[in-house]
Amino acid sequence: MQRPHIHMSLIALCTLAIVALLPLSPAHAQTDAATAQAATSAGEVYASPMRAQCEDELIKDIGWRAELKKQLAPEVHQEDADLMLTNRRHVVAAYAVLWIVLLLFVVFMWLRQQRLTGEIARLERDLRQASADNG
Repeated sequence: MQRPHIHMSLIALCTLAIVALLPLSPAHAQTDAATAQAATSAGEVYASPMRAQCEDELIKDIGWRAELKKQLAPEVHQEDADLMLTNRRHVVAAYAVLWIVLLLFVVFMWLRQQRLTGEIARLERDLRQASADNG
C-alpha cells in the first residue's frame, strides 16, 4: 500500500527548501542599480547618431559581427564569472538542495524496496500455506 501523504510531504519540503534557499540575488540587483545610477548621474546618456547605420552594417557584415563578438567575449565572460562569485552562496545552496533531494529519493526507494520484499515474502508464505492446506 502506497502512502501518498509521504510523497506529497517530500514534494512540499523540497519546494519550500528551494524557495527558501534560492531567492533572487541581491548582488545582481545592486549591480544593475549601480549601472543605472552611474548612467543617470553622468547626465544624459549618449546615443550615437550613427547607431542605426552601424547596426545595419553589422547585420550585413558577418565577419565584422564575429570579430566584435570575439572581442567582447572575454569581457562578458568576466562579468559572468564575477556574478557567479558574488552568488557563490546561492550556487552552493542549490547543490546542497539537489544532494538532499537525491538522498531522500534514494532513502524512500530503499524503504519501498524493503516493504515490497517483505510483502513478497508474506505472499510466498501465504501461497505455501494455502497449497499445504489444499494438498
